[in-house]
Amino acid sequence: MKLRLLALLLLAFGLPAHAADEPAKGSRVPKPVIEAARGGQCVEDPAIMRRNHMEYLKHQRDDTMHGGIRGAKYSLKACIECHASQQTNSVTAAPTNFCISCHSYAAVKVDCFECHATQPGKATSSFHPLVHPSGAHAALSRQLRQLATTPPQAR
Repeated sequence: MKLRLLALLLLAFGLPAHAADEPAKGSRVPKPVIEAARGGQCVEDPAIMRRNHMEYLKHQRDDTMHGGIRGAKYSLKACIECHASQQTNSVTAAPTNFCISCHSYAAVKVDCFECHATQPGKATSSFHPLVHPSGAHAALSRQLRQLATTPPQAR
């Protein structure tokens, strides 16, 4: 008797757990609607970008901020230029815009645009002088690069 009760309990509570592992056929959460990109081929396969774009952007940020390297493969500016909506000219202005559509679906905050422009060719006016390309950080980076490339006898 106890064995039957245990089997019934396992069956009753085990099935819903198993069913949760299967993809929902009639999910209440709609898949994100992503507008087509302006550009051609992305710098990586879309499946790779969906999973790793934040890591690429973090590494690019570090290279740019600490090394002064701009315009590299994973540049946020290049992403925005390619993925800005043809209707809104932005990646965040409407629910179907590139960044917002997936980030809303995944319930992930997009904080890139607290500092960066959401439209191609448009700079934000609230850059801190230490991180702006014409600011002190950039000037110091240029001086350090020049110093590093100047032979010791020419200094």
